[in-house]
Amino acid sequence: MNTYAMMILGCKVNDYEATYVRENMNRYFTEVPFKQKADIYLIFTCCVTNTAEAKTRKFLHAARRNNPDAFVVAVGCLSQIKGDSEAFSDVDLIIGSDDKDKIVDLIRSQTKKNNVHRQISNSFEDLYIESYPSKSRSFLKIQDGCNQFCSYCVIPFSRGRERSADHNRIIEEAKALSKINKEIVLTGIHTGRYHDSQYDLYMLLNELVKIDELDTIRLSSIEVTEINDNIIELMKNNPKLAHHLHIPVQSCDNKILKLMNRPYTIEDYISRIEYIRKQIPMISISTDLIVGFPNEDDESFNTTLENIRKIGFSFIHVFPYSRKSGTAADKMEGHLDAKIKKERVRQVIDMQKQITADFYKTFINKNVKVLIETNKDGYSYGYCKEYIYIKIPGNHEVGKLVDVKIDSVGEEVTGSVII
Repeated sequence: MNTYAMMILGCKVNDYEATYVRENMNRYFTEVPFKQKADIYLIFTCCVTNTAEAKTRKFLHAARRNNPDAFVVAVGCLSQIKGDSEAFSDVDLIIGSDDKDKIVDLIRSQTKKNNVHRQISNSFEDLYIESYPSKSRSFLKIQDGCNQFCSYCVIPFSRGRERSADHNRIIEEAKALSKINKEIVLTGIHTGRYHDSQYDLYMLLNELVKIDELDTIRLSSIEVTEINDNIIELMKNNPKLAHHLHIPVQSCDNKILKLMNRPYTIEDYISRIEYIRKQIPMISISTDLIVGFPNEDDESFNTTLENIRKIGFSFIHVFPYSRKSGTAADKMEGHLDAKIKKERVRQVIDMQKQITADFYKTFINKNVKVLIETNKDGYSYGYCKEYIYIKIPGNHEVGKLVDVKIDSVGEEVTGSVII
């Protein structure tokens, strides 16, 4: 076996774990595009939505079709909860939520058929990354698992209970990654619940901002109940912390939030957002939203739309509710037709387009710092610390922070370099 191909589905945690595996695979094998014939195929699976499950099945079939004799490996959340299903019957190696550090050795030993590793550990699995393929930002996993058990979610079953990396180990890896990329994104299944028995998330952030080589530290996602005043104060006063928070709301209606087993009311959520914006007026706040949850009638959905307008998110990742066996929501009455869910997704997207445009317009003539990610046709592109994607003239070095004044907002946000 000389070549391998990889497909990564799902969240930033999957991306981080796949990066670790890729780094180790590259010591023994040569990576090729997934569409090509390879000796080994690795699919990092996701179970959050039905679409993600369908994509997993699609790529498992594609791998076998590309090379019937290939060694096929399925990794991650869907492998954990459905690794014994028909979809995985033709997979050579099944790795669930742990044992990713064993993947390369298992592949090299060519252990075939029904080699299943689906035991979830109670301790954090350290996957230390020494290099990073991106030339702009690095992801750093600090936490795994979830204790929340939202009624729609299978993640506590696929990832297990909460566990966190040792703070010294995180700081060490952050220092190493800062020599490659000047921005790191802290990620986890429930990042805001980070705690290693000594350090909580604020204490960890307070140490990471002291790393001289780092320009930007970003949180991938955090729950509204976990953004304490200390974190906001640090973000307000230290320019290394990006002024962007992704705070999942899931619904903006109290009846649905209660059915979802979310730990706040929409009034609690709005109050906290107002406090954050009072402290950091230009902060970008994005969110995740599920529409078409069981028993979401027109009144509940209209309440959600009204509160979206009131909150004014910078952008929304909106999903139709996906029914998942084994969850509390699966057993509820009042499931909605797929057409209704699709239409509600469309309404949210249409509304949010204007809200996003209005938010971007508040930055016209403002100065921001842009992390250059790519160059094309004489222009450079990248995200500022408020997570706005900006086009600027000239070919600037990828991975560098550039001071930019935002000039206009239309189909693209454009800016000019401050000299």
